[in-house]
Amino acid sequence: MAIIELPICCFRASVGKMAAARGTILRRQGGGLSQETLPSPQSSTETYPPPTEAKAISPAFLSTIARIQAQAQAYLHNAITCERGRQWLQAIDFYRKLLYCLNRKKFPSEYVPGPGYAQLIFESYYHMGVAFQKLNCHRDAYEEFTYAMEETNTPKTACKVGCVTSSFYHTPVFARRAYAYVKCDKIKEAINDATRAVCSDPSNSDVYCIRALVWSSAKEKNRALHDLNFSFRLNSSHVCTLILRGAILKSLGGVPSLEPNKDQEKALDLCPESASFFDVEDFHSPKMPYFYDKFLRSLNAFHTITEINLFAGATFAATLDINKGPRISTPLRPFRHGSAEDSDNFALLRRKAYIQACMESGLIIHGSRQGSA
Repeated sequence: MAIIELPICCFRASVGKMAAARGTILRRQGGGLSQETLPSPQSSTETYPPPTEAKAISPAFLSTIARIQAQAQAYLHNAITCERGRQWLQAIDFYRKLLYCLNRKKFPSEYVPGPGYAQLIFESYYHMGVAFQKLNCHRDAYEEFTYAMEETNTPKTACKVGCVTSSFYHTPVFARRAYAYVKCDKIKEAINDATRAVCSDPSNSDVYCIRALVWSSAKEKNRALHDLNFSFRLNSSHVCTLILRGAILKSLGGVPSLEPNKDQEKALDLCPESASFFDVEDFHSPKMPYFYDKFLRSLNAFHTITEINLFAGATFAATLDINKGPRISTPLRPFRHGSAEDSDNFALLRRKAYIQACMESGLIIHGSRQGSA
């Protein structure tokens, strides 16, 4: 076997009319096989024929990849458009179609996708989970978040103790899944996920608010206050912390009704819109979907891939005589990234920095269904 790099070709594939009927949502469609480790170079005394003797890549092979890419791009664009219009059912339908389109069984058997493929699958599962959460379908949501997490397994060469860099994309998934677990009365699982979110990003006040919301939902308000006090020490101007601490102190009688609530007053000075959320103290609040998006923005995973390029970083496994030479793999240019959010968003900038750091260090995000090393 030999692996030959794919040439970068321009294709203009037309996409037919997409089916409107919704079917059962297909899960785990984005998995695939990982690229095998390249063998060590042979002795300098051995010679091999040049790579040009390898089996040529057929136009039909390239056309198949280009067709899948064009179709997937259309589904992704429609899914993002539906998200912006808060059309959650339609967004779920397009993400289902996107994942089905990107099923490894749809690709030629010789095709080995580049590192951006796993990232795209992760984001699709994550945003499908968010859409389910918006529809109050939390059981479906935590299943999708679990699939998303499987696409971002930490490489074995990275830190194993939950440092921010190596598990960065796990943090928003742990937070979202903790929310879903609470709504499904799985408090033990919710506390576990919230604690893992804290361990993965301990300098972020938002994660302590997530665990405080879980504790408060479990009627453990003193433990919630402990997390909120720690969050306040990290950032005394953190609006989410001030809102939650003010509400919980008031419910416990820690703030007399005739005295001003200092936390809420400070939150109001920092964000006038916070007044609408002064009664939020746990995940069971009907205002939680809006509260989460507005005050826990660093725990949202935004779209880092809006332009799909299935040729970037991909390789082609062609049949060759095993004695003719070593496997050859030359990565193409990096997967192109786009942004669907404001460029000055703190969380998005951190994730962009993470992506750049991974590219520079040679690490990629592995998915468990793609055979992590």
